[in-house]
Amino acid sequence: MKPTPELIYEYRMSRERAEREAGERREAAYTAIPRLREIASERRRLAFDTGLTIMRNEDSSELRNKVEQLDKEELNLLLSAGLPPDHMLPHYRCKACNDIGYVGDTVKKLCPCMKARILEEMYATSGIDPQQSFAMFRSDIYPCDRQKRIALKARELCEGYARAFPKCDPMGILLMGGTGLGKSYLLNAIALEVSSRGYDVYKASAYNLINAFMDSIRGRGESPDILGPDLMIIDDLGTEPMINSVTRETLFSILNERQSARKATLWATNRSLDDILASYGDRFFSRLVAPRETMVLRLEGDDLRLRLK
Repeated sequence: MKPTPELIYEYRMSRERAEREAGERREAAYTAIPRLREIASERRRLAFDTGLTIMRNEDSSELRNKVEQLDKEELNLLLSAGLPPDHMLPHYRCKACNDIGYVGDTVKKLCPCMKARILEEMYATSGIDPQQSFAMFRSDIYPCDRQKRIALKARELCEGYARAFPKCDPMGILLMGGTGLGKSYLLNAIALEVSSRGYDVYKASAYNLINAFMDSIRGRGESPDILGPDLMIIDDLGTEPMINSVTRETLFSILNERQSARKATLWATNRSLDDILASYGDRFFSRLVAPRETMVLRLEGDDLRLRLK
């Protein structure tokens, strides 16, 4: 999980803005209460003298006591003027990292606020819906016990997969079933769990994926990176345009290259196994449903979207 250049710039601007505004408040306070400027000057001198004293291995307790007295005087002056104690300090968005984005003295690591912003950007550009999580999975919308039992088992297996990632066996999942049974929801929940732990997730419909490859062939954009993402999710297999010498070859290449590289790929489709075999050929089919490579999960029942209206 790495911040984008745009996000790094956002943090730098936020920090500079907080420090600029603090400087403006400080100058206004110095003008209104001249003694505050004197205190700041005395404190800088004492800090320098304290450093020299420490370097000489001499006792600096008296100097530190003077600094504490100045701090108390400054606080009393601010409070008497009706100003908060931190009036002259920068008001950073995040107090943990002071809008740097990283925390830690010796080993720097991403601040939780930066992690949250990275995920926010990822969700905005990837099509991952932060509302479709395992925690928000509803079990009260199923019309019969059989459909509910099948769905809950699929949820259990998908959540186990997500929590075990990247040590999953098998590495892939194929979710099958009719429209509105929750296939996309489960894919999204896996994406949320995996991305929240810092893994790179690419999520797209088969339709948009093939169109992206076609745009790259026509020189209108870059070809999607099929090996870069830790997890690749391809939803709605079967809705993509069937373009000669493109669709089958592209999907086979994605499947074959990612399996060879031991990269995880998830698929969802409304098509039956017979339809997949007929549409994409034996090479694709045999790799897609190979037990060592893919866990096949079938959802059954009525369209749940009608019950959510």
